[in-house]
Amino acid sequence: MIPNLFHKAPLPESVPTELADKVEEFTRSQNQEHFLRQAFFYTVHRWGGNRFNIVRKLPRLFLRDLDKIMQTKGYLHCTTMNYLLRIMAVKSGLFADQDIKLKFTNTWYVAPHQYLEVDLANGEKVTLDPWNYQYGIDYGNYGSGFDSIKIKPVR
Repeated sequence: MIPNLFHKAPLPESVPTELADKVEEFTRSQNQEHFLRQAFFYTVHRWGGNRFNIVRKLPRLFLRDLDKIMQTKGYLHCTTMNYLLRIMAVKSGLFADQDIKLKFTNTWYVAPHQYLEVDLANGEKVTLDPWNYQYGIDYGNYGSGFDSIKIKPVR
């Protein structure tokens, strides 16, 4: 079973300094949409997803310690990237954990995949799929089926 694929992992009481600093920086706008954009792009540029590393970096799927996650360079699985986005959103004070929903689909029509749907105070919803960003799935969308494997330039 893939850890945290179908349920939310508990949020930590405290977060590493680097992450706390980013949350504080992103929160300055006091605008939910702007915060999500900044947190999303921080996540995709700091870590990123890659289909070739799903198996090659399999032990990273089981990372639970936030300090170790923050020390990780490069690839993270979709569940871990979404966990980081959830932590940042809730720690910002702009979102409650119930505003963030785990959503599920598949890539290549066989591999389970998780993305997020976030409820904004104005009633709108924002979809976040940081793992698929490098395959051309932009902020506000999610990859599913063969969308995640089209040959696209890696960002």
